[in-house]
Amino acid sequence: MKSIKYLSLALIIFTCSTLAAQKKTTEPALKYFPIPKLTIEPGIGINPMPMTDISLNNLVQWNIKKRLSLVSHTSFNFNGPFKRNFNYITTNYNFSIIQKFGIGTSFYTRRSSHTFSLLAGFKYDAYKETMNNPEFEKTVAKVNAISPDFGFMYNGKVGQKKLFFSYRLYVPLYPYPVTGTDISSITGNLSNISLEFGLGIRLK
Repeated sequence: MKSIKYLSLALIIFTCSTLAAQKKTTEPALKYFPIPKLTIEPGIGINPMPMTDISLNNLVQWNIKKRLSLVSHTSFNFNGPFKRNFNYITTNYNFSIIQKFGIGTSFYTRRSSHTFSLLAGFKYDAYKETMNNPEFEKTVAKVNAISPDFGFMYNGKVGQKKLFFSYRLYVPLYPYPVTGTDISSITGNLSNISLEFGLGIRLK
């Protein structure tokens, strides 16, 4: 009877030690987020203030090293798509095309990665509006302009498989800097922040 007890005790100790060894072996493999060489991350974005703008965008990230990456961000914005006719003024079109390149650094957790980047590029704005007030002569205003764009972007990735969720926050630093303590100022701050959500694909 005693031999059976000693044998059972030895078996329990051996089983526990085996499980502990397996845990130590598998833990490092699950600890870190996979570091891709190249990702493509298409998405949809909004600029909530002062009027809601909608954008179709794409981000390409090439990780040269674990903490160093090159970033390309392209965006096509529909400016004020829900406000086309107001006070006898019709917006024929109003859009922006933005292309930026930059450099970033990444931090990794178990199931996500976080990249902070500085981006610089150009922004092309085009719009056409027609005023058709019966009391006045019909007037057409048309503008095409190119301006610099420089700012800070946060990019988060969630998911360890080839497909993952991606979300981004972009804060322009020029030509729309923070102009005061009013966070809802129309000339800066929240009025120029954009939020983007989408899916990403690991190519390498």
